[in-house]
Formats: sequence, structure tokens, C-alpha cells
Amino acid sequence: MIDTHTHIDFKEFDDDRENVIKRFFENGGEKMINVGCDLKSSIRSYELAKNNENIFASAGIHPHDADTVDKNSLKKIEELVQHYKVIAVGEIGLDYFRNLSSQEKQIEAFKLQIELAENHNMPLIIHCRDAYNDLLDILKEYKTSNWRGVIHCFAASQKIAEEFLKLGFYIGFTGIVTYYKDKSELGNELEIYKVIKNMPLDKILIETDCPYLSPVPERGKRNEPLFVKHIAEKIAHIRNTSFKEIEKTTSENAVKLFNL
Repeated sequence: MIDTHTHIDFKEFDDDRENVIKRFFENGGEKMINVGCDLKSSIRSYELAKNNENIFASAGIHPHDADTVDKNSLKKIEELVQHYKVIAVGEIGLDYFRNLSSQEKQIEAFKLQIELAENHNMPLIIHCRDAYNDLLDILKEYKTSNWRGVIHCFAASQKIAEEFLKLGFYIGFTGIVTYYKDKSELGNELEIYKVIKNMPLDKILIETDCPYLSPVPERGKRNEPLFVKHIAEKIAHIRNTSFKEIEKTTSENAVKLFNL
């Protein structure tokens, strides 16, 4: 298993970080990507990756912190992405749900970091919440032949998923997919199930986003990389295939996208 989106540098892991890492790798974990979401966490992610053979890092500034993006912070992010263990620019994007930075600043910061990634031929790790139309417009504007990346924690419609696929993006699924029963209360198939069923298998990634979004049956606990297995199990159930197939293919997808 490869968990393509962790935050084990966060304070929630300060008391047992090494044990969390050990648990993952002793129980089927192959690699993990620790994702930066501001300058400090990007540096911490780099340090984690530098000191652990099978941990990789990304560097970027989340839309929540877009107001902090300036020439100095961009220069430091650019320095980080030149290290071989830093394999993506992210977590970047747009978040109109919380709007912790102005929408104008979020768009500006997103574009600047897309350009940084393009200059260094790096994939993108993209966060999007309640901003899919603007995000798609920006990605279509910047599309290049080297375009690649993942839409992190996808929870939108089949139509939107298809738009990202047309642009060549992978789709990342978190523990959110385990929160639902197989049918809605009205007996209809849930939209996220339709997305997973119709998604090309070679475009799916699995991610915990730990310490957040713990999957069932671990919901209510602090999330950790080992729990990515529950996401793979749920996707296998939805697609009526084996856990082994999802484990194998999502790992191959991660290796291909991030050049692990």
C-alpha cells in the first residue's frame, strides 16, 4: 500500500510518530507521501523524507494560508522542490468553504505555485472545496503537455470527475468513502459510489489525509497511514473486485505519477 497523502509531521503525532511510521511499514505499507501545507510543514515534511527511505515529501502552501504567499515563501518552496525526496508541489488549490484567505489571494497563490511546478516539471497535489468551477477554469488555462497531478480528497460529482480526467489528473479518495451505506435512505446509489465505479482504475489513488478523516471502522480515532487499507477495502467493495487488485494498482499509479 502507498498512502499518497499524510500529515504525520503534525503535532497530533508528536508523542508516537516513530511508532506510527513503524506500524505502517510492518503491516503492508510500502511508501507514504507527507504533504506540506505551509512553509513550516513543507520543511518538516522534507526532514521526515530525508531521514526515512520510504517516506517522500511535497512542498506547497494550502489555500487557507494563501495570504502568506510572497516572493520569499515561494523562493523557499522552490528550494525544497529541488531535493530528490520532494516529489510534488502541494497541497495547493482553492477553498471557498472556509475562506481563511481571500478568494482573490487564493487564486493568485494557486497560479504562482502552478507556474513553479511547471518550471520544475513537478506533479501537483490539489485541494479543492466548494470551488470546482474556478479551479477547473484555472487548470484549463494552464494546461501543458507535462500536466499531471492528483485531485486530493475527491467528494464531488461524476461530471466534475470526468472534467479532471480529461485534463489527465488522478483522483484521490480518503476515508470519506467509508462513511456511507451502499444506498441512500431513498434507495438511490450515492454519487461518490458512481464516481468510484466509473473511474478508470489506473487513475485512482488512496490517501488517509491523517490525522483527519479516519475511515470506518476507525472513525472517532486519530487517523494514521495504516488505516489506508480500509479505504482500499471500501473501493474494492464498491467496484466488486479484490483488495489485492486495488492495493496493487493504486500503488502502481502512485509510483507512476510521483516517480517514486
